[in-house]
Amino acid sequence: MPLEEKSFQSENEARAAATEIHIRMGAPRVTPHVVAIDGKTGGLTKDDYATSFLVAWQPSPIPPAHWVELLRQAPFGTQLVRARSLHWNGHHFSIELLNEADIEAYGIEMPDWVAFANAEYGRREHTPAADALAAAQKRAQEVEDRLRNR
Repeated sequence: MPLEEKSFQSENEARAAATEIHIRMGAPRVTPHVVAIDGKTGGLTKDDYATSFLVAWQPSPIPPAHWVELLRQAPFGTQLVRARSLHWNGHHFSIELLNEADIEAYGIEMPDWVAFANAEYGRREHTPAADALAAAQKRAQEVEDRLRNR
């Protein structure tokens, strides 16, 4: 049985190959949410309800915590459509939106945000310590946000 030849890789190339990642994002799932408008009593009509939409994207494969933070830090979008507004539950990115135009705007930006996160993740060093720090920073931000909202 012949020996398999392996090409020579420099240390930098080997490190780059180890940190390359390609996360893909599928099309969003859009789920409507309808609730009665506060203060309305009696016979309610269709116009007495407010509608919002939960928009969720599932990445594949599930990205590491540092990649998630990079996506949420994407430096482009608009004042109303920004990656920072996305919520991450460990499986899906999501956001609640009120109208179809906003859903489409997020759908247009998502591929660029994913490309940004993939590229940035590949440029940075990823060690267990760096990944642990990124996860801890995310948890610290969540605690700060909860304390601010009290």
